[in-house]
Amino acid sequence: MRGNTKHLVFSVCVAFVLCAFASVASARTIYVPDDYEKIQWAVDNASDGDTIIVRDGIYYESITVSKQLTIKSENGSDNCIVNGTGSDAFTLKADGIRIEGFTITGGWIGINIRSNNNNISNNIISNNEHGIELWHSNNNSISNNIINSNNRDGIELWNSNNNIISNNNICSNDGGGIYLFNSNNNSISENNISSNNYQGIVIDFSNNNSVSNNIISNNEYGIELWNYSNNNSISNNLISSNNDYGIDLSNSNNNIISNNKFINDGLFVEYSYGNIVEDNTVNGKLLVYLEGESDKFIHNAGQIILIRCSNITVMNSELTNTDVGIELWQSVNCLMSNNNISSNNDGIYIWHSNNNSISNNIINSNNRDGILLYFSDNNSILNNSIKSNSWRGIFIHYSNNNSISNNNISSNNRVGIRLGHSNNNSISENIIGSNKYDGIEFDHSNNNIISNNIISSNNWCGIALDYSNENSISNNNISNNGIELWFSNENTIRENEFVNDGLSVYRSYGNIVEDNTVNGKPLIYLEDESDKIIDNAGQVILVKCKNITIRNAEIKNTGVGIELFESDNCLISNNSITSNIYGIRLEQSNNNIVSNNIIRSNKWYGILIGGNNNSIIENDIESNKYGINFLRNSNNNSISENIIRSNKYGIRIWFSNENIIYLNNFINNTYNADSYNSKNIWNSTEKITYTYRGSKFKNYMGNYWDNYTGYDANGDGIGETPYSIDSDKDNYPLIERFEHYFVPTPSQTFDTGRPENPYPSISGKFVGTIKTNKKIIAKKLYTYACEGTGGHTEYAFIWNKTWCAYAEWDGYKEDWMNISFNKTVVLMPYETYNITIITGSYPQIHHTSALKTENGWINCTEFTDANGNKYEDWIPAIKLWS
Repeated sequence: MRGNTKHLVFSVCVAFVLCAFASVASARTIYVPDDYEKIQWAVDNASDGDTIIVRDGIYYESITVSKQLTIKSENGSDNCIVNGTGSDAFTLKADGIRIEGFTITGGWIGINIRSNNNNISNNIISNNEHGIELWHSNNNSISNNIINSNNRDGIELWNSNNNIISNNNICSNDGGGIYLFNSNNNSISENNISSNNYQGIVIDFSNNNSVSNNIISNNEYGIELWNYSNNNSISNNLISSNNDYGIDLSNSNNNIISNNKFINDGLFVEYSYGNIVEDNTVNGKLLVYLEGESDKFIHNAGQIILIRCSNITVMNSELTNTDVGIELWQSVNCLMSNNNISSNNDGIYIWHSNNNSISNNIINSNNRDGILLYFSDNNSILNNSIKSNSWRGIFIHYSNNNSISNNNISSNNRVGIRLGHSNNNSISENIIGSNKYDGIEFDHSNNNIISNNIISSNNWCGIALDYSNENSISNNNISNNGIELWFSNENTIRENEFVNDGLSVYRSYGNIVEDNTVNGKPLIYLEDESDKIIDNAGQVILVKCKNITIRNAEIKNTGVGIELFESDNCLISNNSITSNIYGIRLEQSNNNIVSNNIIRSNKWYGILIGGNNNSIIENDIESNKYGINFLRNSNNNSISENIIRSNKYGIRIWFSNENIIYLNNFINNTYNADSYNSKNIWNSTEKITYTYRGSKFKNYMGNYWDNYTGYDANGDGIGETPYSIDSDKDNYPLIERFEHYFVPTPSQTFDTGRPENPYPSISGKFVGTIKTNKKIIAKKLYTYACEGTGGHTEYAFIWNKTWCAYAEWDGYKEDWMNISFNKTVVLMPYETYNITIITGSYPQIHHTSALKTENGWINCTEFTDANGNKYEDWIPAIKLWS
């Protein structure tokens, strides 16, 4: 039995050796295109163990390999090209395949590996949709390849384990370099993974992988560990100049990160615990990573990460050119003081961390935020310089009860301070200036206090509140930028000093705005009020008001000179509104009158009309970007007798209809009119009687356009051809300026008429007021004399706060009942003017304290007769006329 066993073993061994020799003897070398024109034909005719050598050339084909073969180029990858023509260039379905020495391009996947124990080496894999993809494939070796310029990732591993990826150049792919999903125990080493459009390496839901001795540079992210990727080792890598993070740990635990060299890069951690981070350097200095520690002092580091720490002091460190200078995650009672934290991606990043202090640091020129607080409360930010950061100086997000004080927050490339969904924070005594967008921005943030700050020269708003309520803004100096309320209610804005700017309101109600000044004059803010007169203001804001008169104000160098929001039946008259961002803005406001204003040199709009049935009459609208601009769906407004000159756009109407525009002068505007998707009436709706060059006519009247090239055949002053306004037109364009068509009419005089009983009468001094309901233009004052007497006016004086005119009697000459003023008297409708008249002899007297005439009222304050008797119901009968 023992002898038989020996013979049996010997026989089996001999058979095995003979089979091996037979296999070697039967392996073939096949040449393409000598033996077969196509690589696929060679594969189809090969047997396991054969070698296919491909001579130089370009092969347009998609090759599927289902046998254990070696397929390699004869002379290397430079001149042996496989173009997959949109399909997978190589698909490997058998184990133990070797692909070597090709340029693989033009495929959906360059090499699609669906098997195990394959070797991919010395290939150039470029300009495919995907470079190499492993699907449920294990124990493969990918080495010494150039994998670049693919539209997605260079190498992807899906549910693939124990693979080796080494000594490859994986660069400039539009996706990432290497992506692992649910793939474990893989080794990635000695690769150059650079300049990929997204991540260098992504380890996603993958464990126990080793990443070592790689150069990982200039990708969007260097290495990302996501979604519970645990127990991986990242060591001895050079990680430099990736745009976002060098290494990002997100929801990944118990990893080892050691002996890596970060240059202009670093580490970022979120929701990750139990990681060992040791012996790494950032720009030649130690990366300090502490987890679960307390009572430590750090004074010299390249980057600092604190996870679940308490009472850590970070002082006197220069933390520059890394991902995050200092990161706190779930850490409390830490102090960061006297550090230079500049030129990082983010300066200080505080997550879920409370009661920390950030003081006396320089936090400048970071690529994103200077300081970010996220779900972090009761922190103090004090006495820091926070300048020239590319996003925000400070970003407070879902964080409450923090204090920001005595900082200089300037020249940041977006916002100085942004609060998002954050409440009960205090912002005080800061300098907040020259930020590219807003100085302070609130988004859905309530009950915050902003006080005693200097907020200046931010390009958008000094303070912007969006959907933010019950905040207090007080005692701030706000210059060259203002405050904007946008859907924000019940805020208090009190005792702020605005210089060269002011307040803007949109759909915001119940706000208390009081005791603020604009350029040294009151900021008048009225809400839900009516029947008031405003005649001295630096800015006027009306919200839900009715029948408010704004007159005789000089408003300049503010945000919006006069703003009406949901306000109706108001009068804006005889104001000077110049050099603001917006001159007059009507938003959702109807039946208002804007008349006889000077509206000049406003940056954007002279008048912005958002509403219906408003009248814009007899204004001088000059040198604004838009003279008059209509918001969408602003209809049935009347624009007449305005001088609209030297604006970029004289009038601009989009998506608004049935407005009447006539008897305006459009002079020297870059574009006189711009109309889009609108149908309006550009002439009077009734015929008007007018005088042109000494002759009377009756016709519809349009506007004067200084670039009208038509002609006037019949001499009536109306052009024979329409003036084109985009899809609209003025059918009755004026040949000359509208004022050349009219002479003074009775509507331009103020006449008390003769009283029924002019007696008693005696000469004296009348003091009173005049308020007209029409524009009055007068050069003379006529006195009605009692019959048979020489009753006349010896002296008359008419004035208001900004203007005056006087007239003196010249004796009993031919026209002795009229006296002439030293200048033309123009009385604007609904304005109150003071008048003093000294009469001689016996003028006719209206014995009433207030006299209503066709064109307005005259009221008696006091009449003192020649004997010194005083009356309150004596009004001389006069007429103001030209």
